[in-house]
Amino acid sequence: MSGGDRRPLVRAVGVRKLFGQTEVLRGVDLEVLRGEVLCIIGPSGSGKSTFLRCINQLETYQGGKIFVDDELIGYEEAAGRLRPLTNRRVVMQRRRIGMVFQQFNLFWHMTVLENIIEAPVRVLGQPVAQARDNAMRLLERVGLGAKADAYPMKLSGGQQQRAAIARALAMSPELMLFDEPTSALDPETTGEVLAVISELASTGMTMIIVTHEMGFARQVADRVVLMEEGQICHQAAPDQFFGEQAPARLKAFLSTIH
Repeated sequence: MSGGDRRPLVRAVGVRKLFGQTEVLRGVDLEVLRGEVLCIIGPSGSGKSTFLRCINQLETYQGGKIFVDDELIGYEEAAGRLRPLTNRRVVMQRRRIGMVFQQFNLFWHMTVLENIIEAPVRVLGQPVAQARDNAMRLLERVGLGAKADAYPMKLSGGQQQRAAIARALAMSPELMLFDEPTSALDPETTGEVLAVISELASTGMTMIIVTHEMGFARQVADRVVLMEEGQICHQAAPDQFFGEQAPARLKAFLSTIH
C-alpha cells in the first residue's frame, strides 16, 4: 500500500446483521484505508461473506453504519433516524464497488465480451465502441484477450473467474470485494486467479478479500483480519498475524487450515 493517502475508504461502525433471530454480524468495527489490501479469514459461518454483501448492499444490515468514501451506505439520515435508500440510489452507490463471487455469475447466453460491456453500456451509459475497447484492454490484462468471443461454458473455471474480475473492473470501481474467489477452482486455475488479484493489488486498488488461501493472504495483504462468530477477533500485518506472537485462538484456527 502506498503511503500517500491514509484516509479510510471503508468504515464500518458497530454493524449488526440478523437472519431471523440469528445475529450473524455482532457489532463489526473496521476501517480499510485507501489503497489497502485487507484479507479476511475465519471459520465457516463467521460472517465474512455477509459482511462483504452488506458493503455492496446485497444484504441489508440492521444496526450500525457502513461508509464508503464518507458516504453512508444503504441509508440516509432524516430527522435523527436512518431511512433505507430507494433502489435507484442503491444502484448508484453500488456502481462504485466491484464484487467477485465464489461462483462466477456470468451470463451463459452472452460471450465474454458481451458480459463485460453489459453494465457499462446499460448502467453507465457508455457508447458501445468505448465499452468494447475498454473490455478488450481488461481481457488482455487478465490474460483472456483471445477469449472475447467465447461463451462462458467453453472456458475453464479459472478463465470464467478471470472474466468475472474483468467484468467488475469494467465499472471502474473505487473498491473491489472478493468473496472466496478461488473456492470453486482446482489448484492449477487457483494460481491463475490469484496472480490477477496480486497484479491488481500492486496497482493500489483498495480491496477486501475473503479467502482461505493463507499463503496468498501472507503475500498480498497489508493487513489480515480474523472473524469469528460475527465479530473481528484479531487483526495485524501479515508478519505479525502469522507470527509466533499470534493469539492462541488464531493459532488453533490456522492449524485447522494447514
